[in-house]
Amino acid sequence: MTPLITLRSAEAADLDTLVRLEHQVEDSLPSRDIFATDEREFYEPIILGAGHILLAFDDENRLAGASVIRFPAQNDPENLGLAMSLPAEELARVRHLESVFVRPDMQGRKLAERLVRENMRLTEEAGRTISMATAWPGNAASLKLHLRLGLYIRAFAFKYGGKPRFILKSGGSADLTTPPVLVRAMDIERHRALLASGLAGVAVHSSDGQSVPLVEYRPLTKKTERPSPDKKINELRSFSDIGKGKA
Repeated sequence: MTPLITLRSAEAADLDTLVRLEHQVEDSLPSRDIFATDEREFYEPIILGAGHILLAFDDENRLAGASVIRFPAQNDPENLGLAMSLPAEELARVRHLESVFVRPDMQGRKLAERLVRENMRLTEEAGRTISMATAWPGNAASLKLHLRLGLYIRAFAFKYGGKPRFILKSGGSADLTTPPVLVRAMDIERHRALLASGLAGVAVHSSDGQSVPLVEYRPLTKKTERPSPDKKINELRSFSDIGKGKA
């Protein structure tokens, strides 16, 4: 039977459980390069208004997953928009898709994507309409998720103690009239060269007989963004839904 999944906004009382789940997920991964964990001190300002954390609970009211979105200040040195030299007006509209994690036994139900999509919808009401995120180049699942959410690989940086990370950003659409360039996921220097030339990573493919994915590069065409509403989140509603598919 498919379990009933309840989504609601996180509160201060949820933070210790949230951190425990995050470390549980990290311990289940084959490499610590894949996922950078945070502690309670990181989440506290988000709970107070510098973003939004959306939680998923199973039918026994146990925490099943979380999506964390943070609103970096325009002058925050960690604002990912700085890596792309965004103008001040756009820096003020950036939201970081900081992380999404799902309890190991609840994976395979598309819960991660449902969490992030709903959290993105909620935080758009605060005027944060430029989505940015980071992902380890070898994490095909994370890259594919962010690409489905409308982000593209736009830059590269070493972050979180020197770990290689793609920087992804929403906006634009792939120019399918040009031939693609395929690059092995861990060919860092090739990625940096293509990104510096103005191309964007627009898709991820599994290479035949190999575990290392291939990243597809193409130019982007401009896409008109929806105007951002200049208002705060008034109320983030709790609701229930049925989890289906694959996380």
